[in-house]
Amino acid sequence: MAFESSSNTCREPKRTNKTSQSPLWTEDSQPLPNLPCEIIVEILSRLPVKSLLRLRCVCKSWRSLISNRKFVKTHVSLASMNTDYSNHRLILSSLNPLSDFKSCSLYSILNDKSDSAVQLDCPLKVPDLQVTIWGCCDGLVCIGTEREVFIWNPSTGKYKGLPNVEMWYCCYGKFAEYAFGYDECIDDYKVVGFFFDNRTSGSNPIMKVCTLRSDSWRRIGDFPHGVPEDPSWVFVNRALHWVHSSSIGESNDIIVSLDLEKETYGEVSEPEYRDGYSYEISLGVLNGCLSILCNYYDDCFDVWVMKEYGIRDSWTKLVVIPYVAHPLPSDCQYSTPLCVLEDGEVLPDMGCPYSTPLCVLENGEVLLDMVTQLVRFNPKDGTFSYPMIHNCSARLRAYPYIESLVSPDYVDDSGVQWQNQY
Repeated sequence: MAFESSSNTCREPKRTNKTSQSPLWTEDSQPLPNLPCEIIVEILSRLPVKSLLRLRCVCKSWRSLISNRKFVKTHVSLASMNTDYSNHRLILSSLNPLSDFKSCSLYSILNDKSDSAVQLDCPLKVPDLQVTIWGCCDGLVCIGTEREVFIWNPSTGKYKGLPNVEMWYCCYGKFAEYAFGYDECIDDYKVVGFFFDNRTSGSNPIMKVCTLRSDSWRRIGDFPHGVPEDPSWVFVNRALHWVHSSSIGESNDIIVSLDLEKETYGEVSEPEYRDGYSYEISLGVLNGCLSILCNYYDDCFDVWVMKEYGIRDSWTKLVVIPYVAHPLPSDCQYSTPLCVLEDGEVLPDMGCPYSTPLCVLENGEVLLDMVTQLVRFNPKDGTFSYPMIHNCSARLRAYPYIESLVSPDYVDDSGVQWQNQY
C-alpha cells in the first residue's frame, strides 16, 4: 500500500522516559517491536470502526493516521469489498416515534439468524414529522424532512446540517425529495434536491445540488421527464437512478440517471421482461451493481442485475421469488432484494411500499424486509426463513450501510481539515 512518510516506522517522538521509547508495551513492560508504517496501515485498515475509535488513544501517530482522510478512504473501500457483510449494519426507521432509529448487525442477521437492535442518537428530532432516510453512501446517512437535511455517520455519531433551501418549496402544495451520492471527481458528497409543485401540471421539477464542502445550494438543469410517480433514488456507478413511468405496467417505463460528476441526465436500458404480464419495477443495488425487482402481480418477482453498467446485454436474471402466503396485509409484498448470499440465497426487502435492496450473498440467498420482519429466500430449494431483530417494534424500513470513519464535515477530531497523505 503506497504512503508517504518521513521515516520508515510509525512511532512516537523519543522521550526521556524509558516507557515512552516505543508506542506499544505489554503488561510485563516488554516493548513490542516497531513495525513499518505499511504494515501498521495494512492491519489497522481492516479493523472495525469501534476498534479504531479506541486505538486512537494508543499514541499521537496512530490518532493522526486513523483520522487521515486517505486512511479513511482505504478503510471504507476495503469494508465495501467484504462479501461476508461483517462491516455492514442495518439502520431501522420507526413508525413511533417518527424520528427514532435503531441499528443491528447485518452479519449477525445472516449468520446467527438474529440480532438485538441498538438505539441510535438521531441528530434530527422533529415532533410529529417523519424523518426520512434519503440515502446511504460510504457509511454516511442522509436523513431529513422536506425542510431540513442532515448528513450523519451513525458509527461515529458525527453529523452536519445542510443549509435550508427556499422554504416556499415546502409549503402550499409544493414538495421536496432528496438523494445522496459521491462525486469521485471532486472527492465530495452531494445531496440533490428534487422540488416540485403539485398545483402545476406539466412543469418539470426544479433540481438543486449541495456539496458538503461548499455548504450551499445551487440550481442545476431541471428534471426532464416531469414529476415521477415514485421519486426513489439509487446511487450506483457515480450516478443517481430512479424509475419514471406514467402508469403501472406500461412498456414505456424508463430508468433515468443523473451523473453526479457532469450533472447531466441520461437513460439506462432495461432487460426484456415477460411478455403479456402487467408489472411494476423498483431499483436497488446488489453487490455494487444496479438491480431491478420486477413485480408481476400475484405471480412472482424477478430479480435482475446489470453486471456491466450501461450494457443492456449484461442484464442477468438473478433469481425468481414466488409469492407466498404470509400473515401480513394483502397489499404488502416483496420489495427489491436487500442482499444475495454466496450460495445463491436472496435477501429481499419485503416492504410496503417497496424499498431498495439490502444485499445479495455469495451463496445466492436473498434477504427481504417484510414491513416488520426480515425474510430470507433460498432459490436452490425455494424455502423461506425468518431472521429476528429483537428490541425493535413498529419498524418501518431497513437500510444497509457500511460502518466507516468518514466525516460529514471533512475535519478530524481536533477540528483540522483532513489531509490526503499518510
